[in-house]
Amino acid sequence: MKKKIVFLLIIAMLASGLTACGNEKNENDKSNLNSSSSNNNDDIVSSVIEDLEEAPIEQEQNPEENQATSSITETPQQTNPDTPVSNETTTQQPTQQQTTPPATNDDNMQHQATITPNQPAPAPQTPPAKSPAVSDIANAIDKALGVDDSFMSFSADDISMNYGISSSSMAEFVGKLPMMNVKATEYLVVKAADGQVDAVKNGMLKRQADLDAQWKQYLPEQYELVKNYKLVANGNYVLFVIGENASSAVETFNSMTK
Repeated sequence: MKKKIVFLLIIAMLASGLTACGNEKNENDKSNLNSSSSNNNDDIVSSVIEDLEEAPIEQEQNPEENQATSSITETPQQTNPDTPVSNETTTQQPTQQQTTPPATNDDNMQHQATITPNQPAPAPQTPPAKSPAVSDIANAIDKALGVDDSFMSFSADDISMNYGISSSSMAEFVGKLPMMNVKATEYLVVKAADGQVDAVKNGMLKRQADLDAQWKQYLPEQYELVKNYKLVANGNYVLFVIGENASSAVETFNSMTK
């Protein structure tokens, strides 16, 4: 910009000098004036050139470009206060893994009930063992067999002699047989002492073997009853019975002792 101004000044000064020389009336002095003017102009040009050489050269810029540059340099970047400033290098956030919330206790219980269908069922409670009096059982068996007053009861000695069962093996007992030796009907119900069930059963088997030998040569009908004897044990209760209704006597015994 300064170069243009200086150049214009030089031209204006040259034009002014030329005009002044033309107005001189004395043609004789024209050459002298031209020479003096030329020298003066040369001095001015040299002085201007020296000033130009000493003056710093500034880069010409477009005023609009200067304004834009100044705007870019001086105006701070406006940011939205609500918008967080992000760094130039954006780091990728790790993907959050979705997890299933822990199941509640109710869900755990329902899940267990679903995946364990073969879980063993609780064992049924065993009802308390029956403990009826042997005399009550005997009364019921009397009705089942049709026992009447023609029957007599066994004593402890009779049982020891006929059955081979000692009184120490029996906690309770009732046994009956006919007074007349014409019928094979007979029964013995015993509540054995603890650990003596087998001893009682063995004595009853001995009695059946003796009756089999006795009735085998006597009355065939009664012998059939002897062969179809019944021997049943429920817990410590043991029944030996011979008679036409022996099966009914067993049913009565089981209902009262099981």
